[in-house]
Amino acid sequence: MRKFSTFQITLMSLLIALLVIQTYVPITIFPGAPTITVGHIIVAIGAILLGPSGGLLLGTVWGGLSLLRAFTAPPSPLSVLLFTNPVIALVPRMVVGWSVGWLYQKFQKRIRVPALLASITAFIGTFLNTGLVVLFTYLFFVKDPTILLRDFGQATSTTGLFWLITIMLGANFITEAVTAVVLTPLVVTPMQRIVSRRHK
Repeated sequence: MRKFSTFQITLMSLLIALLVIQTYVPITIFPGAPTITVGHIIVAIGAILLGPSGGLLLGTVWGGLSLLRAFTAPPSPLSVLLFTNPVIALVPRMVVGWSVGWLYQKFQKRIRVPALLASITAFIGTFLNTGLVVLFTYLFFVKDPTILLRDFGQATSTTGLFWLITIMLGANFITEAVTAVVLTPLVVTPMQRIVSRRHK
């Protein structure tokens, strides 16, 4: 993993502090649904400014905080069922952090409008997070969906289970994707100027 400068470590610390705050200030669309988070935006910002390694570290912290909150102060029943599983809590967030940083670096020369590229990569990161949570939830609950379905509806087949999970998490995805697409470039664009001056 790459070494970070003092400024980058300071920025990383600030973003981690924001992740801690957002973890304990949850937002929900409707009772019982998983919380909407701005964690994906914080991780996307860090990944764009600090690269894939920084994004991976922030994604790991985000996932770890989700795991901790699910065990200590879960905001909803579904959060307990999903995010007490380390795979569901950690892997999607780690993938998001690394992927956003890698994609931003990969396409910088092709998409020369930083704000547009920030929006695109933030959207992809949000999609990956939701998609992987849906996938892992399905894989872990497909053999015995009773506990999951007891609180959130009924499904007569594994196909029904998959669509139930998709609908529950998909409602959050729409809101999270819109906020990521709008807010990420608004924060990243001025921050990139600061970061570039620090490295001159």
